[in-house]
Amino acid sequence: MTDPEQLWIVGYGPGLGAALAARFAREHWSVLALSRHAPAMPVPTGEHKVLDVRSANATMRLEQLLETHGVPRALVYDVGVFSRAPFTTLSEDDLRACWEGMVLGAFRVAQAVLPMMTRTGGTLIFSGATASVRGGSEFAAFASAKFALRGLAQALARAYQPQRVHVAHVILDGVIGGSARSAAYTARLDPGGIADNYWQLTQQPPGAWTHELDLRGADEPF
Repeated sequence: MTDPEQLWIVGYGPGLGAALAARFAREHWSVLALSRHAPAMPVPTGEHKVLDVRSANATMRLEQLLETHGVPRALVYDVGVFSRAPFTTLSEDDLRACWEGMVLGAFRVAQAVLPMMTRTGGTLIFSGATASVRGGSEFAAFASAKFALRGLAQALARAYQPQRVHVAHVILDGVIGGSARSAAYTARLDPGGIADNYWQLTQQPPGAWTHELDLRGADEPF
């Protein structure tokens, strides 16, 4: 009996993280949920480990996880550090938090995982946002980091696609249902629907890989 395929979710939380865990578990994958703090509720379909991608020991921690759990068949980078403020009130700490969480963290994870994925094949998915392609007036920190994450994803796709690694960037246009900010919005993205799309990305044949996908609810203006 072969070991189940493995999904890592970096930046696990309610909403999309929980939906991804449930969706891949339905396909009998094992799920490793990673975040800075243990979730309020246990991961119902997998295992949780603490990983702070902004910490100085993040690379060492990733190496330990790879040694213990092996190379994931798919990894979703879903770390989000939200910041909204008029530019004149934005602090360097706000900017640094966004960049460290969404760019430096993604860089560290990709450097640890991609060389090993070239031996086995796999899929690396980065969660983007509306701010990945449009910088709103109060989103200087958030949008600049999301723009950079999109650029990183493009560079990695061009470097690693010939080595059997599918790198995808998904623009999530709207607030995700079940997330920490969803209560303040009526138009919400369906996390289960997003998870279905992420699953499909992992199943695409190498002859027809999607690099960028944008998702939004039917009632979301764009």
